[in-house]
Amino acid sequence: MAQSVLIVDDEFGLADITADLLREVGYEVTLAINGKLGLAILAARRFDIVLTDLMMPVMDGPEMIRRMRADPALAAIPAILLTALPEAIPTGAAGLHDAVLVKPYSMVELLETMRRLLPPA
Repeated sequence: MAQSVLIVDDEFGLADITADLLREVGYEVTLAINGKLGLAILAARRFDIVLTDLMMPVMDGPEMIRRMRADPALAAIPAILLTALPEAIPTGAAGLHDAVLVKPYSMVELLETMRRLLPPA
């Protein structure tokens, strides 16, 4: 069974490209456009890992991860924070995410980070 990835990002082009590339290497991928929708999807279905953008409308990535960590059913899911502005990561968000990737990140970098955080399939 393929490992499942939730990508939460309001940059549709980048999210779609990332999703397509992850699907090509065997991951099952679902997309959400903001943290609020991401949490709703997480409540309905189990995912192996979450990739979330830092800055999004409605609910940003750090707030979504904060809420994941507060929910015992979601707390253990690895979360990778994606951002073009690492200096914009709130100081209060330190330790919430499992990794940070700076946009534009390479697919190799993304896959290596995911493999490090995920248990073997």
